Amino acid sequence: MKRFDWTIWLGISIGLAALLFGAWFEGLNLSFLWHPTAALIVGGGTLGAVIVRRGADGVFSAIRAVWNLQLKDNNEENHKIQLAKLAWLSRSAHKHGLKTYESYADSTDDALIAQGFTLLAENADHEKITEILTRRINLEDEAGTQDAATLEAAGGFAPTFGILGAVLGLISVLRVLDSPEALGIGIATAFVATIYGIGSANLIFFPLASRLRSRHEKEIKRREEIASVIIALSEKAMPKAIINQFNLRQ
Repeated sequence: MKRFDWTIWLGISIGLAALLFGAWFEGLNLSFLWHPTAALIVGGGTLGAVIVRRGADGVFSAIRAVWNLQLKDNNEENHKIQLAKLAWLSRSAHKHGLKTYESYADSTDDALIAQGFTLLAENADHEKITEILTRRINLEDEAGTQDAATLEAAGGFAPTFGILGAVLGLISVLRVLDSPEALGIGIATAFVATIYGIGSANLIFFPLASRLRSRHEKEIKRREEIASVIIALSEKAMPKAIINQFNLRQ
């Protein structure tokens, strides 16, 4: 069972608290920082721009990825066990023939392993297996960065819409130039949208995107290790030699 990673929400909470306390220490009325119109402009504008760029499916995929990011990655131990299991399949293949690899390819849900072991069962040469598995990993790598790219796009759009919200607020202020009291409040309110845009980009979107990329890089490393085991099997490497190779990388 995966454990909940509370550090994401802790970091966001610390950042928000720092901003609020900083404003309070400067003597600002914190109620000025709450402005539904500014939130609508920044939030709605950013969402619309991201949908145009990434599509609705891309937005939902990024939301799911962020939700899963809250769960700690505990797959490392299972990954090592899987590598050892794949390596020891060569013993069974020596006894029962290449049908062993074909049977394993049919039973696994992992497309990379299935393709690799199908090639082993066909007795494909080392260069062909390396080329095909490398190509598949590159495709997985490209697909796996899409969610991070969605959040980075949001981080790029949010400050721009914050500025746009400030401009709209200033346009509204210009209509009450004959009222100095309302003028000061209006100008202060106008720049709240800028705070929303810059704050959300640098406290939420960009950090989450960086975290997604970091987790993706770990997953791609695991995929490369799986491919390395399959390639080693194609070279008739012994199981213990394969396992020792990855123990040295730890």
